[in-house]
Amino acid sequence: MSSVVASHPVLRHWAHLRESAHQRRRERMTVLEGIHLLQVYLAQGGVPKGWLMAESACYHPEVCALHPPFAWPKPLRVADALFEKISSIQASVGVVALIDWPEPASSLPDCEPCLVLAGLQDPGNVGTLFRSARAAGMEHVVLAVGSAQAWAPKVLRAAMGAHFHLRIHESVVLESWLPQYQGQILGMDRELSQRYDRLDLTGTVALIVGNEGAGLPASVSQHLHQRIHIPMASGVESLNAAVAGSVVLFERQRQEHVRVEKISGDGI
Repeated sequence: MSSVVASHPVLRHWAHLRESAHQRRRERMTVLEGIHLLQVYLAQGGVPKGWLMAESACYHPEVCALHPPFAWPKPLRVADALFEKISSIQASVGVVALIDWPEPASSLPDCEPCLVLAGLQDPGNVGTLFRSARAAGMEHVVLAVGSAQAWAPKVLRAAMGAHFHLRIHESVVLESWLPQYQGQILGMDRELSQRYDRLDLTGTVALIVGNEGAGLPASVSQHLHQRIHIPMASGVESLNAAVAGSVVLFERQRQEHVRVEKISGDGI
């Protein structure tokens, strides 16, 4: 393991990937920050292109437990003070890995449940919805053109490893794909909409969450089978997009559990 300084090309490359969406897209690489993301990535069979760590992390139990195979590149060691300057997070274990973007899902879902993000741009909201989708049993996430980049470091951190359990479809033109979708298309919109908990959300459903400020564009809304909303106390304008989407995702999961239990009960 070798020690590096601020001018080291690996550090410059890592900083460029962390800050530049264009660079990430061009190289199809991104940055994992923190031990948890690295652990999840490795558990799914991932092999980093490179990695570095703060000196204080070298003998940390969680780092020692990684047991990297010989196929891994050797880690670069960074002085703690330098790592704090170049890292965008305050982590108890200073570890960063450079990884290739996983290959995109081969085809868009046409008859499978999915979460659709229509121009959602806040990385924290996108990552939180990835995490909720994973927890609620949703396999596919579709991101429309104009949404935050799925593999941006801030999205990865907010998703807490959910990326590596989801089939992610980016830069999708919804106006071309939605007419081919063979299920119920629901959009979150307070205008002329139904309560989310009074609808059947089971089966093949595409749940669309729109932009934080502008909502769903008209070109997408015209493909909806139903608009849905979450009732709230008077005087409350709206919920955060990630919170609202998560509420509906878990209501769908609840309904699926009830449906399965009913089928199991009927079969006894």
